[in-house]
Amino acid sequence: MAPTFRLVLVFGLIDICLASPQPKNSIGWCSKSEAEFNKCKDFSDAMKTLRTSLSCIKKSNTKECLQAIVQGEADSICVDGGDIYEAGLAPYHLKPILAENYGTGKDSDTCYYAVAVVKKESNLSLKQLQGKKSCHTGLGKTAGWNIPIGILLKKKYLSWDGPENEPVERAVAKFFAAACVPGVQKEPNLCRLCKGKGKAKCSRSGSEPYYNYNGAFRCLKEGGGDVAFVKHNTVPEDVAKQYELLCLDNTRTSIDKFKDCHLAQVPAHAVVTRSTGNTTEVIVEFLTAAQAKFGKKGRGSFHLFSSSHGKDLLFKDSAVSLVRVPNMMDSTLYLGTEYFTAIRAFRKETETSTSVNRVRWCTMSREEKVKCDTWSALSGATIECTEANSAEECILQILKREADAVTLDGGVVFTAGKCGLVPVMGEYYDADNKTPCRNKGTKTGTYYAVAIVKKSNKDISWNSLRGKKACHTGFGRTAGWNVPIGLIQNRTQNCKVGEFFGDSCAPGADRGSSLCALCKGTPGIKQQDTKCQPSDKEPYNGYSGALRCLVEKGDIAFAKHTTVFENTQGRNPSAWAKGLKSSDFELLCRDGTRAAVSNYKRCNLAEVPAHAVVSLPEKRDLIARILNAQQALYGRSGTKQSEFKMFVSENGKDLLFKDSTQCLIEVPSGTSTKDFLGREYYEALVGLNKCFPTSELLSACTFHSCSK
Repeated sequence: MAPTFRLVLVFGLIDICLASPQPKNSIGWCSKSEAEFNKCKDFSDAMKTLRTSLSCIKKSNTKECLQAIVQGEADSICVDGGDIYEAGLAPYHLKPILAENYGTGKDSDTCYYAVAVVKKESNLSLKQLQGKKSCHTGLGKTAGWNIPIGILLKKKYLSWDGPENEPVERAVAKFFAAACVPGVQKEPNLCRLCKGKGKAKCSRSGSEPYYNYNGAFRCLKEGGGDVAFVKHNTVPEDVAKQYELLCLDNTRTSIDKFKDCHLAQVPAHAVVTRSTGNTTEVIVEFLTAAQAKFGKKGRGSFHLFSSSHGKDLLFKDSAVSLVRVPNMMDSTLYLGTEYFTAIRAFRKETETSTSVNRVRWCTMSREEKVKCDTWSALSGATIECTEANSAEECILQILKREADAVTLDGGVVFTAGKCGLVPVMGEYYDADNKTPCRNKGTKTGTYYAVAIVKKSNKDISWNSLRGKKACHTGFGRTAGWNVPIGLIQNRTQNCKVGEFFGDSCAPGADRGSSLCALCKGTPGIKQQDTKCQPSDKEPYNGYSGALRCLVEKGDIAFAKHTTVFENTQGRNPSAWAKGLKSSDFELLCRDGTRAAVSNYKRCNLAEVPAHAVVSLPEKRDLIARILNAQQALYGRSGTKQSEFKMFVSENGKDLLFKDSTQCLIEVPSGTSTKDFLGREYYEALVGLNKCFPTSELLSACTFHSCSK
């Protein structure tokens, strides 16, 4: 190509670019009925002045809409919890990005109540529903199916031998005399009450008159139903006195008492979109602008949360706004452990025969994986190993059923509990008294959080820490952060810890803050990839890491009472610990004095709960049984400890379990995180999390008003 022609072509292209307006962003919204499609068109017309345009796509049902979003034909839809679960699975892999808010006060309320409604003149209770006629919002929907059927199964009013014997729909069809469950395909009895004509009958869409909340109520009111499973505000106020609610204790009450009488409180409907690509921000920006103009407080002619075309179109009419969910939110976190588990129980997603006698252990470093692999081989695959980069990644793996168990520090146990996990086994540390290891039902162990300084640094005390260089085991960890920072905050009444200390290292903190300035990162690897990471990639992470930070750079280290002993007198072969003696260090006492490291019972910051093995509630008994069997083989007194030692780390420190662990003690079944951690420490953590930015995971797990 000649140079002159190339030049002309370039200028021509520039002219075209300058002359043509940049294309507007476009959002494709999926509607499931003619009424929704009409509201969507009104919505599109009302938003024409925005740079982002709205196009309306019409499908027959939610499933078709999810498929349209995956294929790029549409971008978003607002769905209920049961559909959020479905949307998160293959092949869709969609994620929630905005939640409906039903709160009328200062705080948002992203939950609603699932209720059972009956006519006032009936004499039914929850345990008397067998043989009656039922009205449901739709198959797989939260208030209309997942919750009520789950409750009937849990209370053993409804018998079902599991999906391997028959679908749950068949068991329900035998339980009720007749029903309308829009979306059911193979159980005629569950469509008997439905009103639609031809192919529309019993369809999971607006084509079936008894579909969704208002449809289920119509089924009760006019279609011969005895009970309707709906949300708490479905019954119109003008007829509310003609109906009552069925309570879990088999009593009944008026419609307005739903907070005391409901089947469950469940997560709100949410807007979902693709997990990949850049649609999230475009949709959030568009809907934020839309609700500012046409929301409950808007003054425009169009109304986002109501419509002349019908009820609950695009969004629920009871919504007052849309609230952005935390960035890391997915369907698992959005629905919460209890509801997510309940939905799985209806499906063929139960444990396989090969998985009921195994524990998948989550490891957080290469060294942990090596130790775990050795354990796995000797256990005959009773123990399997997964890989993660942090404790929070392990919690996520467990929530997603990709792992089963992990040992966590108390501060992280707090987060795990907020995400729905439970403590299973607690580490026990007292080598001078091993009786609790032999006695079932013994309280789990504790340890001491201490402040360690160099003996040679005589100018430092608990009362003179301001401006000193601090070494923490990790941001949000018990001995290294929660205890010392909680005490300092109580004394100073100041949340700005970064201003209290000089440069510090608190792995997991904001990398750009002074709390990460002292951290080291892995030599030879980009600092942004390793510095201040809450993993072994940061050499100053963990107990031994905090002591190393003190030895090399810091003025004070916050760790546990055994940290000095585990890294001195040649017990740690690492170069940085070479030649260290326990007498090189002292402890700072809260009264301003100092003491030898052996006096930790007198001179400490607090006695705190042991590290704990955590799991999903339904895995608790399995994991306790397997770990008790494993420590009988490979524990301190195990019959095969010559082959493998669970509580010894040959290629590192505190791998899988703390090296000071003498045994694992079973936490009584039903023990809450609050009870395990102790109410004082638990409340201190609640206070600390108000003061400091919480982790993304904790923010996601406590997003809903009904999960806080």
